[in-house]
Amino acid sequence: MRVVRAVTLGLMNLIAGLVAILSLLGFLSPYWFGFSFLEHPRPQYCLILAIAVLLNLLGRSRSGWAWALLWTMLFLVNFALISPVMFGAAANAASSPNALRLLHVTLDHDNPDLGRAVQFANTQKADLVSLLEVTPEALPKLEAELTNYRLIQAEPRTNSHGSAWFIARQPSHPLQVMGSEVIRLPADSVRPILKTTIGDGDKVLELLCFHVIRPRNAATIAYQQVEFRAMAEWSQNMLQQGKHPIAIGDFNSTPWSFLFRQLLADSGLKNSQNGFGLQPTWHSSLPKFLQIPIDHCLHSPSFFTRDRRIGSNIGSDHLPVFVELQL
Repeated sequence: MRVVRAVTLGLMNLIAGLVAILSLLGFLSPYWFGFSFLEHPRPQYCLILAIAVLLNLLGRSRSGWAWALLWTMLFLVNFALISPVMFGAAANAASSPNALRLLHVTLDHDNPDLGRAVQFANTQKADLVSLLEVTPEALPKLEAELTNYRLIQAEPRTNSHGSAWFIARQPSHPLQVMGSEVIRLPADSVRPILKTTIGDGDKVLELLCFHVIRPRNAATIAYQQVEFRAMAEWSQNMLQQGKHPIAIGDFNSTPWSFLFRQLLADSGLKNSQNGFGLQPTWHSSLPKFLQIPIDHCLHSPSFFTRDRRIGSNIGSDHLPVFVELQL
């Protein structure tokens, strides 16, 4: 029995050592694209390191205490990066009648069955709905079956670049659609970004249905940085005009990655996830403890997040995100 415990503990320390190395290499992502893939599973790093700490403490040996101290230090290094989403200022007050309720859904353009996605959206009391991966075949079904909403504008595509904005037929409070257009971020991007302008009382809201390229290699990760910089410039421009920008969608990046943290610093926007926990959204087929959050809602500092939650599996590789913002 003692031999089994020793082997188990040795194996756990070996795994923890590998995790420690990978987590530290993630900090080098600005210098080589390959290291950026190691940034995203920091919650999983924390979980493995926490297990290693516990097992070493239970062993009650002098070497076990030393290993536990080392893994604790590395746990804290990783946890420091994810702590803003865990301990940010989350509002728990009762919902306000003037709160803005947003629903984001990333569909699967390869899955023609929209039943679960439509059913889920119709049961949510959202004021505005952003949809990604909208195809020409899917759009008529969405218009017909999203009975609680009407289309503002759509830009369907046969690939994953399609998108659409819907507004509630009976929003929680008066909202005026002031316009909608397709923009490019950056200007030479092949991906259309739908921007809609909403009047909310005397405030003008500028909302993006944002979609960032998937990180696959050095070129796509470099282009992610270009897209984030373009969105940050757009956001700063909106703020300087006295408008209230909101970007919601698939950012293909976790909030503790270097590029995402740089986006927050450059854009002047706030992450709605702060204070609401990890709330992972991808990949929906994985166990919850293996998923990561890559779908986000960033908003003007004039808002605070009153509520935020993740929806159920809708037949996509992404889970939907519901956010309630208060001016």
